[in-house]
Amino acid sequence: MAQRVVNGEQYQAVLLGGDVDGASISVDGRAYRSVVSFNRPGNASGYTAGDVVGGATSAIHTFSGIGPSGGSVLAQSASLLIGKTVVPSGMAGFRLHLFNSSPSAVADNAVFNVASGEINAYMGYVDFPTPIDMGDVLFAQVDYIGRQLKLASGQTSIFAELETRGAYTPASGTAYQVRMSTLEVGLA
Repeated sequence: MAQRVVNGEQYQAVLLGGDVDGASISVDGRAYRSVVSFNRPGNASGYTAGDVVGGATSAIHTFSGIGPSGGSVLAQSASLLIGKTVVPSGMAGFRLHLFNSSPSAVADNAVFNVASGEINAYMGYVDFPTPIDMGDVLFAQVDYIGRQLKLASGQTSIFAELETRGAYTPASGTAYQVRMSTLEVGLA
């Protein structure tokens, strides 16, 4: 890798291979990382498989600055941290559903649904395995996702809903954090 400065911004250049007429060929790109943190509502209402997990006011999560305005990114990795010291009975994996525009308002503990008017905004999902106990936090990660995401025109964010894949009873106000890393791809 070589560092390159373009218009005052620093990039990493990756040599793809060989050379053309003695000149190296490189691809310049940017990496992005966004973090969503929220505390679930102050109740212990049980989740069933297929419910969404959200904060006190919404279960729609915004990954701000996850890519270039209206551009395309490749999802590289995602991780989920839950502020618990023990995996609750019945907790299974989670599914992170991705949208290029904010879906209709949805509250914590509602059943996940892609509304008919949001089909064009839906970009797919990332499956997290069942979180593991890491001491003071539960943790799950997915690497090398490889899903191409096209951000909406004028948007640098993507939107998500976190769906439970198993039924469990959460603790009141539990902290959740979802991290996502992407790489810019030069596709229109």
